[in-house]
Amino acid sequence: MTYQIYNQQQLQLKSIARLKQIYSEIAYTVEVSDKRCKDSWISAIAEYQASKIQKLTLAAPDEQATAQAELDHFIATQAQAIAPEPLRIVEISFDHHEYYAGNQLVASISYDDNHLTQRWIVMVNDKEVFRANTLMRCDRFICTHSL
Repeated sequence: MTYQIYNQQQLQLKSIARLKQIYSEIAYTVEVSDKRCKDSWISAIAEYQASKIQKLTLAAPDEQATAQAELDHFIATQAQAIAPEPLRIVEISFDHHEYYAGNQLVASISYDDNHLTQRWIVMVNDKEVFRANTLMRCDRFICTHSL
């Protein structure tokens, strides 16, 4: 037999007589501590409903969680196909860094003393592709452009 599930606000609006009736309909066996107090009846009914919901949750597989796990797996698979591994950065010296994907050199960052404002250079295949005023901007350029 199924019973209506009440929330806290719905139970607060009920009279003590109606709460007693709901309690008797669910045939809950736990004794109400103070039979004159409305909150005791509400607590008893809410406790019963919570125990039933918990049993149903444990018994039935959560379809939402299953679907979320499938989606997470799909996203991880797609991410692995697009970017199989992160870039590895090797610091040769303060002013020279190399970026590798696996064992292949992807790009390098070097420092140019002769330029006034944008001294950091991104090089790909010995060609300058980007200049910036900080090392981190060059790093961001390499990471976002997937060189």
